[in-house]
Amino acid sequence: MTDLPPADWYTDPEDSSQYRYWDGSRWTDHRSPRYGTPDGEAGASGDRAAPRHRSIRSLLGGTWRLMTQNLRPLLVIYAVVGVVYLAGEESVRRGFDDVFGDTLGALVDEVASVDPETDDEELDALLESRWNDVTDRLESLSSSTLAAGILLMAAGAVVVIAINIVQFVAFGQVAVARLGQRQMGATGALRASLKRLLRIVGVGLMLLAMLFAALMVASLLAGLLSPASGALAMVLGAATGLVVMGVAAPLALLTLMTAAVGPAEPSMRYARGLLRGAFWATFGRMVLIFVLSFAATVPALAAAELLGLLNGVVARVALVGLGMFPEMLGVIAFFTIYHDLGGRHADIAEPSASSAN
Repeated sequence: MTDLPPADWYTDPEDSSQYRYWDGSRWTDHRSPRYGTPDGEAGASGDRAAPRHRSIRSLLGGTWRLMTQNLRPLLVIYAVVGVVYLAGEESVRRGFDDVFGDTLGALVDEVASVDPETDDEELDALLESRWNDVTDRLESLSSSTLAAGILLMAAGAVVVIAINIVQFVAFGQVAVARLGQRQMGATGALRASLKRLLRIVGVGLMLLAMLFAALMVASLLAGLLSPASGALAMVLGAATGLVVMGVAAPLALLTLMTAAVGPAEPSMRYARGLLRGAFWATFGRMVLIFVLSFAATVPALAAAELLGLLNGVVARVALVGLGMFPEMLGVIAFFTIYHDLGGRHADIAEPSASSAN
C-alpha cells in the first residue's frame, strides 16, 4: 500500500479554481475558493480555519517556531549558500584587483574626502589626476590579463546573484512545505531551487522592465508638466514613486514567491488572485517584516564593526554568519504570508483524483 497524503486542504482535482478537503483517506464534499484560506472547516490540525491573514503576533511567533523546528535543513542550506556566496565574492574581488588595482579605490576616496569649499579648478585637476591613474593602469595591462580579470568579475557577480536567488527559493520551499504539514529536506529544497532558477530570473527581469517602463512614463509626464509648473512636476514624481513602491511592491514580491514555489502558471496572474481583497493587510505585514529585518541586521553590522572584523576574509565570513538568522526569519515570514493567502506549493505531491476511491 502506498502512503496517502495527510489530511489537509488541497487543490480540487475536479476544479482547479477551488480547494477541497482531503481527510487523509478520501476527498470530502467541503470546498472553498482557491484564492483565500478555506473557511469554516477543520484543517489537518483539527483547528477551524483562520482568516486569510493571521494576527501579527501569530505571524511573528509562527515564524520563529517554524525556523526552530526546521533549523537543521535551514542551516544546511545556509551553509551551502554561504560557501558559494563567499567564493563568488572572492572571484569579484580578485578580478577587480587584477583590473584596477588600488587606482579606482583611490579615486573614490578622493571624491569622498573633497572639502565642499574646494575650488572647482583644483577639484577638476585632482579628479583628472586620479582618473589618469585609472586609465594608465588599464592601458598597461595585457589583453589577456584584462579579459581574465573582467571574466572573473562577471562570473563572480553571476554566482553571487544566482546563489542569493537559490537561498530565497530554498528557504521558501522548506517553509511552505512545513506550513502545509509536510516535510522537505535541504537536498530537496536546493534541487527544487536550481530547477526554478531560470524561471525566477525571468520573472525578476520582467518586473524590472515593468518598473523601468513606469518610471520612464512618470519622467515623461513630469518633463511635459515642468514648463508649466515645476512644483506640479515634483509632486507628480513623488506620487508616482509612492504608487510604484506602495502598490507594486506587494504584488511584485508575491509574484517572485509564486515563481519560487507556486504552480506552473503565469506568476503575476496567480499573485494577483492571492492579493485580491487582502491588499492592505498584506502590505502592512510586508512593511513590518522589512522594518524588523532591517532592525535585526543593523546590530549585526554594528557588532562586526566594533569587533574590527570588516577587513579581509574573516570579516566576510563573519558578516555572512551574522546575517543568518535575520535572513531566515525574514524569508520564512514572507512565505508564511504567501501560504496564508492560499498560495500553493507545487513541488509537494497532493492527492490525485483516483485516491478518492
